[in-house]
Amino acid sequence: MRKLKKYRKHNNTYIFEAIAIISFMVAILLIPDIIHYYMEEKRSTEIMDSSDISRINEDYYCDLFIPDSDIAFPVVRGTDNLKYLHTAVTGEESELGAIFMDYRCDVSALPHTIIYGHDAQGLDGNFLMFGQLRYFLEEDFVQNHTEICLYKDNNVKHYNIFAIKVTDINDEAYNLDFSNELEFNEFANLMGAPENTEEILTLSTCLGEKNNMRLIVQGALVN
Repeated sequence: MRKLKKYRKHNNTYIFEAIAIISFMVAILLIPDIIHYYMEEKRSTEIMDSSDISRINEDYYCDLFIPDSDIAFPVVRGTDNLKYLHTAVTGEESELGAIFMDYRCDVSALPHTIIYGHDAQGLDGNFLMFGQLRYFLEEDFVQNHTEICLYKDNNVKHYNIFAIKVTDINDEAYNLDFSNELEFNEFANLMGAPENTEEILTLSTCLGEKNNMRLIVQGALVN
């Protein structure tokens, strides 16, 4: 009578099973975070669709949009540049934060304005917040989207995009300290702005996992 051979599991089989079990447990632990992120993403979309942000938040300043794209946000301005890193335009705590203007800026009075936003991505893979600025790394998008608009007090300012670059937090593009017109003109020339540019708008977001890397998009005011 033939004896039945006993087969032992190969070590790799145990390893694969262990990995599968661990992955399953990690997925379960992450479910609350995934749900939380989804709800924040949904809430952010609802806020963007609101017709009167000024009633929700006194820090509301203007609206930013890029024609013929989905890039359209209410912009807030706080008393510092920390609050809206983790606060939505409603004033509620949010990992997505808000699109916010540097607290030192005023498009009605100063020649350079910087607007910040997180580089975020949704669970479906779509870019959120200023993560959408990544589209400017694609040549086709750049060719078909050449201006940034700011809507404030029933007026629209148009800025022709002249620079898109990956840089870091030490870039001169973050300079807001101009004592006179000459200093701003020197800044504009350094940025590569068109001749006789009177105002520059800079959009800024983090890029990737390196904390000091930034993606910026700059536009010159169209008179």
